[in-house]
Amino acid sequence: MWPVMAIVLFLLCILGLPGPAQAAPVVCPPGNENFPPFYDDATLFKDAIASVANVPLSNQRLTGITVPHHLLAADLVALGFQAASGFRYKRIVILSPDHFHKTHMLYATTLRGFDTVLGPVAADGDAVRLLEAHGDMVEESCLFDKEHGVRAMLPFLHHYFPEAKIVPVAMSVKAKRGDWDRLAEALKAIVDRDTLIVESTDFSHYLPQHESRLFDQQTLNMLAAGSLEGIAALRQPDHADSVGALYIQTRLQRELFGAQPLVVANENSQEHTSDYVERTTSYVVALFGAFGPGFNNPARPKDSIYYLAGDVNFGRAMRKILVRDGVADRIVDSVLALTGSRPLIVNLEGVILPNVPEAIDDMTLAMPQDLAASMLKRLHVAGVSLANNHAYDLGPSGYAETLRALDEAGIPHFGQGETLALAGLDLVGLTDIDTNGSRNTDLLTPALLDRLLHENAERPVVAFVHWGREYKTEPSPREEMLAGEMRLRGASVIVGGHPHVSSEAIVPLAGGDVAEVYSLGNFLFDQSAERSSGSMLELRVFPQGTIFTRLIPLPNYFEMGRK
Repeated sequence: MWPVMAIVLFLLCILGLPGPAQAAPVVCPPGNENFPPFYDDATLFKDAIASVANVPLSNQRLTGITVPHHLLAADLVALGFQAASGFRYKRIVILSPDHFHKTHMLYATTLRGFDTVLGPVAADGDAVRLLEAHGDMVEESCLFDKEHGVRAMLPFLHHYFPEAKIVPVAMSVKAKRGDWDRLAEALKAIVDRDTLIVESTDFSHYLPQHESRLFDQQTLNMLAAGSLEGIAALRQPDHADSVGALYIQTRLQRELFGAQPLVVANENSQEHTSDYVERTTSYVVALFGAFGPGFNNPARPKDSIYYLAGDVNFGRAMRKILVRDGVADRIVDSVLALTGSRPLIVNLEGVILPNVPEAIDDMTLAMPQDLAASMLKRLHVAGVSLANNHAYDLGPSGYAETLRALDEAGIPHFGQGETLALAGLDLVGLTDIDTNGSRNTDLLTPALLDRLLHENAERPVVAFVHWGREYKTEPSPREEMLAGEMRLRGASVIVGGHPHVSSEAIVPLAGGDVAEVYSLGNFLFDQSAERSSGSMLELRVFPQGTIFTRLIPLPNYFEMGRK
């Protein structure tokens, strides 16, 4: 009978579970033979592959993926490879932690191939030799005989990319940011358009799920922001078992391909059992690409995806272009191509009326009910925020007319301090600016900010806030203070509007606790591109209550309609 520790180590090695930093001695195969199979049963891999067979392949070429190596989440490994499998690759670079501290240098690789339960995988000898030329930091090693960070990838790799050759890289925990930068530079000689970079990383380790969720959200926000500084500051293993792999992946994707990350899965090992687990592991699946128009945005049915867009008004000059033949159709088609007809939430600026008086002045925003209701429905709008400085342009009676029209159309709405409850997500409308024409500002009091405090801490809260100064893309000290107060009240994401110009990036606040987009700018509003800009924010909500955000630049739909 095996000793208990031997059984534990065997299970840790086979399943890729976190455990003591030790393993059986490294054994090199004789001569130049392949490493023998690490797993004996192909069923686990075949079942995982079958479980994601209906997930759409990315219709745009991916340049990298991030997947777990803990085979409790084998379906997530398959998900990442499945998404990338619509295209062919000559070479796959695998970045893995050196779990058992077997490399004598900072990094290890190998010229040997591998046999797996699904078939052989060959090493890219020329690429490996180029890497091994950096002999002061990279060594040839047989540690891959037992390194599950690489071995767990290989059956999937053989299935999805049987013709590809690999460059495995095991990374020592001793490597620091300067060392990661050196490896990234060395990899640039290997990585080209025919290369897929596979980052084999498990994320938060050794924490109960409720704590792991907080660390996961910080990691997701740093990824969404593309912040190398923020990623380098993540803690190992609280955030990930290889912060270096995450850093190198992000840097290479940005510098070689101009690629951005899209996280399509985030879950925790606690989700795989009904029993309480004291020490968990969390998982992320990320796709890297230059996602342009027409991207089909693969998604799992279990995750919820919403889009937030900025200022909308169907009156004034916008009304005149929307009634032209074909204009509304072109705009709707363009928006739905970005959202995939998923739910959209917008900031509705102005009053909806059955009939808009001709004599109304230009700074009083009003729009015809039939046009507004039709466009909102066609765009799959699931909610409109009325927490802005134009909702009361015609006083309380005009606001009541707007509510009546939205209710009649079946379109949910939320005003100052009110919550829009969506599946897995709460949005709270807030405005710091009073009705147009009023000089009243600084409306957000502690009592209003307290509306962000919700009893169910598992449901993420998003603040959809109207603030700032027109045509300014940077927050003032007032907005910085408000963002800090929103963070302290548990907001996961802060999304702003009013400036009519869009922020260019997602900003992580307080070490990644919150993702902030200061302004989404305009969505459907009668201002030219010379004066204004707009973006849409994708929110992907995972069942454990974390959110990944993605900022999508928008064309100027007003100018599109005038052409």
